[in-house]
Amino acid sequence: MELLGEVTSPEPEPEPEPEPTGDHTLLVIKMISGLEKEFDLTSTEVDTFIDWYNNRADGRGKETYMFEKDMKGPFTARKDYVAFSKIQSFEVMEYSK
Repeated sequence: MELLGEVTSPEPEPEPEPEPTGDHTLLVIKMISGLEKEFDLTSTEVDTFIDWYNNRADGRGKETYMFEKDMKGPFTARKDYVAFSKIQSFEVMEYSK
């Protein structure tokens, strides 16, 4: 209710939630042992993994997939190998940095 002589300003519109652009992706691989492995990848890297996975499901390609890991520590290289036959499922979550 507006009183005479009182000026009210309109409520500002709330900022819309930004839509993720999907330029980065968190890939979570659940192994048959129950272990979960997380990899922070670009969308292109995830597409490459999914192509490898689909090819292996069709009987083509190598049994293992190699992920280059961050260089935290005194290492000259860090690699994580995941065996196709040990993967139970995986989840892809896109986000923006």
